Order: sequence, then C-alpha cells, then structure tokens
Amino acid sequence: MGPELSSPLLLESPLLTSAEHVRSIVFDLDGTLYTNAGLQREIGAAAEELVSRSRGISPRRGAELLRGSRERLAESLDREPTLTQACVELGLSVQELHRVFQDFIRPENYLVYDPVLQALLDSLRDHCSLYIYTNNNLPLTCKILALLGVEEMFDRLYTIEFRWVPKPDPVTLQLLLEDIGGPPESFLFIGDRHQVDLQPAADLGIPTLLVSETADLLQIHQLLGLLP
Repeated sequence: MGPELSSPLLLESPLLTSAEHVRSIVFDLDGTLYTNAGLQREIGAAAEELVSRSRGISPRRGAELLRGSRERLAESLDREPTLTQACVELGLSVQELHRVFQDFIRPENYLVYDPVLQALLDSLRDHCSLYIYTNNNLPLTCKILALLGVEEMFDRLYTIEFRWVPKPDPVTLQLLLEDIGGPPESFLFIGDRHQVDLQPAADLGIPTLLVSETADLLQIHQLLGLLP
C-alpha cells in the first residue's frame, strides 16, 4: 500500500515533506471541493427517478430498489458502493444515469462562489498542475466549478465521459496517470472516500490525502511544505 495521509491530517509520508516531489494534484469533486447535503439529496432523487421510470413503478418503490441494490453491493464489495454502481447493478447504463442527472440536477440552487477555495487552488497552481477526477459528467462538473468560481484552475477534467466507467477502476486510473505523466511520487490524490477515491492510487504507491470536509483542504500547503 502506498503512503497515505488521513484525517486527522497528519504528515505520514516522507514524499510529502516538501513540494519538491509533487507535480500533479488530482482532486475528487463532489464531497471534496464542496459539500452540500441538498445537492447530494437531489442527485439521489434523480437516480431514484431513473429507477422508477425504467421499471414503471412509483418513485417510492424505485428508492427501495436502489437501496436494496446498494445493500447487496456493500455486502459483496465489503465497502459502500457508489450510486453509479448501484444503478448499474439494477441493469441501468451509466449514460442513462447521466442523462437524468443533466435533466434533473440544478447545482445553481445550492452552490455559490467560494473565495477561500479559489484562493487556495490559485496558490497551489504556482507549484503544481491541478486536475479533477470525478464520477460526475462534464456539463455538471463544469457548472459546479463555475459556481464555485474555480473553473479556470484545472489543467484537465477527467469526468465519467473519459471511459464511461466509474471509480474505482484501475484501468481508468492507469490511463489517467499515463495521460498526465510522471512517477508515482509526483502525484497527490485528494478525496473524501478512501476506497473509491484513494485506495487504487495508494496501491500504486501514490501519496493520498483523505478529507472529511472541505475545510481540510486548507492544510494542503502545510503538508506540502509550502508555508513561509
């Protein structure tokens, strides 16, 4: 297993004693760069709507089926599955799910400009290239980043359209690493779900940072030795 930083935020890897090694920071999006319970509920409701529509059943029954799918997957995977995985387990396609997301989800009802996040990412750009790796789709990702005021901060967005395979997926991760380029120690992966966002990278010897809330991102400069 690769070096990892976990909450509470502690420096555990010699690779991160300075910014000298890290050249690329790869952020998860939802739950990492922002947290909003209302938006997360709307995402879940959109998935339930797709299940109910595809089966010709009530939204309540659709929610029950989705919950049952997540429980089965949690038992077989020995971890909490992603919403996408639960929908696929019910026979729905990833493309169908994201079409519904684009029709139903309105992040503008929940998110606003975040000047602290904007300043944080802007200062990190002086030292590293920044990337997004998310299970979200490109239109919603761009809208969310624009609402937060950070749409210009990232060198590339790796969204679900990259391969239409949700995280965690080792093949997609390897393609992403090859596309960015650099040895494992030149990366830092940051996310809020260890097994989904971070474990595959850690297995390759890549440093990772687990955050439990977006305020934890304020510690990145300290962890990279970028403070004066």
